[in-house]
Amino acid sequence: MNADPFGPLDEMLGMGQKNKNIFSGKSLVQQHDLYLSGEIKSSDQYTDWFELLRSAGKSDIIKIHINCYGGDLFTAIQLMRCITESNGNIVTSVEGACMSAATMIFLASESFEVSEHSAFMFHNYSGITIGKGGEMYEQISFEKKWFNKLVNNIYKEFLTDEEIKDIEHGKDLWLDGDEVVLRLKKMGKLEAKQQLELDLDEENEE
Repeated sequence: MNADPFGPLDEMLGMGQKNKNIFSGKSLVQQHDLYLSGEIKSSDQYTDWFELLRSAGKSDIIKIHINCYGGDLFTAIQLMRCITESNGNIVTSVEGACMSAATMIFLASESFEVSEHSAFMFHNYSGITIGKGGEMYEQISFEKKWFNKLVNNIYKEFLTDEEIKDIEHGKDLWLDGDEVVLRLKKMGKLEAKQQLELDLDEENEE
């Protein structure tokens, strides 16, 4: 039998050898979704979150979905540190309630999402003091100074000086989602798409 002038069929189809025109690989970007729902619990409940945030690379997107009334303030502080030190792209997305310590976690990122009809509440801390009179006095005196320093550091760009003073004196501050978006806009912390949509809404209102 004469040899096939066109060569073996598998060579014609590119089979039996690596096709140099086809490339495959893993996705360059990976998104991780974390849900902060209900109450912020003790820090041992979030060890996997801390590890994910600390090990994330520049191609990772970590979206923290928030529908939370607050909770353990020291857990919130640890989450804030992990968020600010992470090499990943962190997005805090409010989908309902964002209150008390949850507002601190929300503001720790550089990218934000706020669902329509969401509610925000900022207030002074709650706690329990037990012991002898002098011990309780020392604890309360320390906590007042410590908390005032904390809220001034976290909220100084987002809230006015008067609002921060009101919180220090025990007053609750309530904001809806639209008010929060406007404040983020003034801080220059809205994505271009969000900024454009907000500008268009304002033009339509005029």
